Amino acid sequence: MNKIFNLVITFLFICTVIILISKNEMLLAIMPLSYLIAKTILFFSSNENLKYTRLIYDIFGIIRLILIPLLIGTTEDKIINNLPLGREYFNQAVILISVEYIIGSVILYIFGKLFTDKVSSPKIDYKISGSKIFYGLFIFIVIIIFILSPSTRESISFLVIKTHDNGRGTEVTSGMVVLIRMLLQLALALSFVISSFLSYKKYKIKPKIYYLFLPLILGLINISLIVGERRSIQLYTLISVLVIITILFKYHSKKINILILLVGAFILILMTLYKELYIFNYSSYGAALEASSTDQINFVDQIQSYFYGPTNVASAIDYSNYYQGTFKQFLFDNVRSIFGLNLLIDHDHLITSQLFNQIIYGSKQLTGHLISSAGYGYIYFGPILFFLVLAFNLFLACIFELVLHKTKSLELIFVGTYVYMRVATNIFGHTTPIITLISSIIVVYSLVIITAVIVKNAFSKGDGYK
Repeated sequence: MNKIFNLVITFLFICTVIILISKNEMLLAIMPLSYLIAKTILFFSSNENLKYTRLIYDIFGIIRLILIPLLIGTTEDKIINNLPLGREYFNQAVILISVEYIIGSVILYIFGKLFTDKVSSPKIDYKISGSKIFYGLFIFIVIIIFILSPSTRESISFLVIKTHDNGRGTEVTSGMVVLIRMLLQLALALSFVISSFLSYKKYKIKPKIYYLFLPLILGLINISLIVGERRSIQLYTLISVLVIITILFKYHSKKINILILLVGAFILILMTLYKELYIFNYSSYGAALEASSTDQINFVDQIQSYFYGPTNVASAIDYSNYYQGTFKQFLFDNVRSIFGLNLLIDHDHLITSQLFNQIIYGSKQLTGHLISSAGYGYIYFGPILFFLVLAFNLFLACIFELVLHKTKSLELIFVGTYVYMRVATNIFGHTTPIITLISSIIVVYSLVIITAVIVKNAFSKGDGYK
């Protein structure tokens, strides 16, 4: 499989270089060459404890430094149509992306040398760390609260996002609704994890596929719960479910995971159509699909926007012409991102991503376009130390991967995988969204899990299960 993967990448690399040179895009040709240099550096990093971070880093490199230049070269479309900033900084952005990726590979190599303790083990006796009775009580209470909270029910969809013809909904919700939604997500996750563990105990004795039915149902419920329009939440939950199924049910995990992946793909496709075809303006998905066309989706624009292509990075460079990257603003961004402390911060003052989108859209909206690690680093650390944001993101990703390799706790594996995927898939984005997620997980999820562990330890016999 690795040989096929490497052959495909080699073919894409050669095609990209040839096409870019033939189009006289000599500067863009630096990007695939930079990928080759970084790939060579990572070839000498064989630390198994960081293998998933290296893999994700490599995949992002393929997309950003090979696929995006290839698409730009073949379509001759460099700009993102709805992003009017930074078009004169395109060449500078190409250099930043290339240099950042090489520096990032060096940083990963160094981390691979530092985190050498072998923490992964092929045979682990997995467990539930907290009291299952406490978890059961928590799940029951959360479901009751959810049933009695109409505003929370209205903000949640199942399998497909609710649609109407009143336009796009707002993601601005009350703090209580956000808290209940987080608790509901945790309750469903714990239901899946506990059912998987209890089935696993029987599966170890008699490995039959019917022991997977309940975990499968609860896993599908987890990935079918839709909060807002962000597909990333579904993706992280999907991967967390797949990880639990894979590590517990060795003989039948492939069959079950295929079904889970199909359902997950169906949900993600519908969520993508909802956002890209403006289905929120129609009374139903059918009406929207009849009136819309997938031709209106500009693939090159989309991949540049979501994977931080040159135009995206260039727009962040241009941001510096509108606002100065002061230490005060940098501190405000990060403090306001911390769950709990954000309640004490003046919300009339905008964070960098909001200021960035305000330049683009005016007062119409403060979200939309993303800021890359290179762009954010350039704004606050300048053209020399811009890579510090990527370095911090990589450090967090490596730490969380190490924790996942080490822990035997299934609830920590599920939640940790969710957090790790958020961090690892955001290594080339700015850090504040990561801080928001990590801090909210620590405050809310950890409080529940730690309480469950304390309750279990308070009774020497636990709740009857080891």
